[in-house]
Amino acid sequence: MPVQGPIRVLLVGTGFGSKVHAPGFASDPAFRLVGVASGHLENAKKVADAHAIPHATDDWKKLLDDVEADLVSISTPVDLHYPMARAALERDRHVLLEKPFALNAAQAKELAALAKSRGVVAVVNHEFRHQPGRATLTRWIEEGRLGRIEHLVMRTRLPGWGRDPNRRLTWLTEKERGGGFLGALGSHDVDQLLLWGGPIRRVFCRLRLLAPTAPGVTAAHRAISAEDCYTIFIEFANGATGLVDTFGGSRVRQERYEAFGSDDAFVVLNGDRIGRPNEKGGFDDLPIPEDLQLKPTPEIPLLAPFRVKVAMLREAILNGAAATPSFAEALEVQKVLDAARKSDQTGTWVDLEE
Repeated sequence: MPVQGPIRVLLVGTGFGSKVHAPGFASDPAFRLVGVASGHLENAKKVADAHAIPHATDDWKKLLDDVEADLVSISTPVDLHYPMARAALERDRHVLLEKPFALNAAQAKELAALAKSRGVVAVVNHEFRHQPGRATLTRWIEEGRLGRIEHLVMRTRLPGWGRDPNRRLTWLTEKERGGGFLGALGSHDVDQLLLWGGPIRRVFCRLRLLAPTAPGVTAAHRAISAEDCYTIFIEFANGATGLVDTFGGSRVRQERYEAFGSDDAFVVLNGDRIGRPNEKGGFDDLPIPEDLQLKPTPEIPLLAPFRVKVAMLREAILNGAAATPSFAEALEVQKVLDAARKSDQTGTWVDLEE
């Protein structure tokens, strides 16, 4: 779909959309925000006022019908991803969709096929790929510095709903709406592991809901239905193994990713540092390549990597460059999430769909 002039953007969703999507697109002169929709009209108007957006509504379908646009940026609860993305694709709009992709692989497969048939740019926002430490490890793996990949580990510790009294209880706590840390964070983990280790053959998973059992939690916490901890054992198609372990009962947030190869090993700390493990059990920092460094945005930490995604979308829409992960790539992530949930239900290893 050729674009003349600024790329016109519709924002659908004003939670993460107001914090990251709106300022991200507003910071790039190639884009122009032309409409915003929210489930609450006052939220849509607030975002519109902050970014001089001419159209604000609580009816996303009307927004798609009434406002001419090139790109639809969707950051809503997961149960709305499928109908919203489908409607945008059917109108031949480019789409940026927040993770996790969909409620299940069936929805994801349909959206990926529709995006391909329409010939539009369709990307899931796994912006964690662009954090400097992660991006550096990706490059070094592609360059062969680790040799043959043998084992990958992603460990995340964070204060979940039962440990952080300031964490708002939203749809993310509702299992039936696609909430839970497996989708919110595990989708990033799986996307990264597929990038580093290649196709996944099978998984074994254990999901856990800690918050309702934490001491002193409220009645609302006891009603939470979505998991806040998960452990996934992974077997890659090339024979490598992997482990993803996220615990939502920590007091502080820490992230550590380890990649072991036949020739070398590297560690990424909190997404933005990379180094080599040393014999004392420590960590020797290594320099981040200059072109992978990001200008920090401490007031909105995820804005920095999101700007990389915005630039990628700009080049894809205007110049036909590749934008990743595409809906087809994100479908593979969704298959792994589905298999992980099935494994937790059955207590068995689950093979991935071909």
